[in-house]
Amino acid sequence: MNKITKYSTLLAVAGTAFMMQACGDDSGSSVTPPEPVKVSIAGVVFGSDYKTGELRWIDKEDGSISEKSLSFYQDSKVISNEADLYVLERMTVDNITKIDPDKLESDGEDAVVWQVSLDDGSNPVDMAFGGKQAWVALQNADSLVKISTEDGKIKKSIKIGEFAYEGASSPYVADIELDDGNLYVLMQRYSQDENYVVTYPNKGLLAIYDASSGELKDTVQLKTKNPSTLAVVDGKVYVATHGEYNDAYGTDADNKRGIEKVNVSKKKSEMLVSGEDLGGGITFMVVEDGIAYVSINLGFDANFAAVQALKKVDLSSKEVSEIEGFTDMSGSMAIEDGKLYVGDRTASKVLVWNGEKKKSLDQPKGVLAPYSIALF
Repeated sequence: MNKITKYSTLLAVAGTAFMMQACGDDSGSSVTPPEPVKVSIAGVVFGSDYKTGELRWIDKEDGSISEKSLSFYQDSKVISNEADLYVLERMTVDNITKIDPDKLESDGEDAVVWQVSLDDGSNPVDMAFGGKQAWVALQNADSLVKISTEDGKIKKSIKIGEFAYEGASSPYVADIELDDGNLYVLMQRYSQDENYVVTYPNKGLLAIYDASSGELKDTVQLKTKNPSTLAVVDGKVYVATHGEYNDAYGTDADNKRGIEKVNVSKKKSEMLVSGEDLGGGITFMVVEDGIAYVSINLGFDANFAAVQALKKVDLSSKEVSEIEGFTDMSGSMAIEDGKLYVGDRTASKVLVWNGEKKKSLDQPKGVLAPYSIALF
């Protein structure tokens, strides 16, 4: 167990300023967001070697990665709401930890505000923030939970098991987003046998819930299988899909995967850009100012390192272009003010692309390969 587990009992909540990530508050009505919160670090990088995991932070002035680190479970995801940091320790640990990012360098483990344990095997994978509460996606559970960001206590739970494939215990949520009072929930709906072999008998599903009450408002059937990422841009919903794997554990360049644009009011999804244009299926997508950056799964090399392509997609014109010089985005991507941060696990570095060229963030020796990135 990691060093932070001594915080399993709820700690007193620090008076950390909170900024909404979504434009709607938890009641479902639009509000004017508060002034941006200034955080003393640029972001965080979680590294993993599949045995141990470490959290490090990015200096705001020179972009270097910290000498200091905190230990967490090897399979963890970091999420920022632009004011606070959350670490989701996934399957077998099933914890959420809130951290004050301004205290990481000075206080280390004492920067932890609270930590809570969820049901065993629930596997937290994402959070969507509104006001002083957040919805949490539990990939291996038949429910979603809403927690207080002040103390981590569960405020509401809603059942989603009805959307699971026959015999499965979960619809396997891949991503959630909150926008204008709506909670968008992206479901993969795959099947897994007793030998953990995964198949995709169903196409993906997008479910829309009332962010305040948790009541189901609608569902939209996607056109393709195995969705990976969801983005809401100016009220428009985009879903990136990976599709089924081929024999090389990559994906084919066909119309069975790509970026779908969802018309929620008409309950219809259409293919915006297919895998034919992208060169394969999408493992991850980030969006800023109407431009999507997607990692395309091409398989693995002889050393079992991920081989991927980084593509830039204009969501209005549908124009696709490749960003040269990137071959592995499996350590996550994040974007802020036109700077794309790429976790390259093969190179064991965080790369930053500013639209013209890339550079590596300076890092101390012994840093574990990037696994998840969050920016402030």
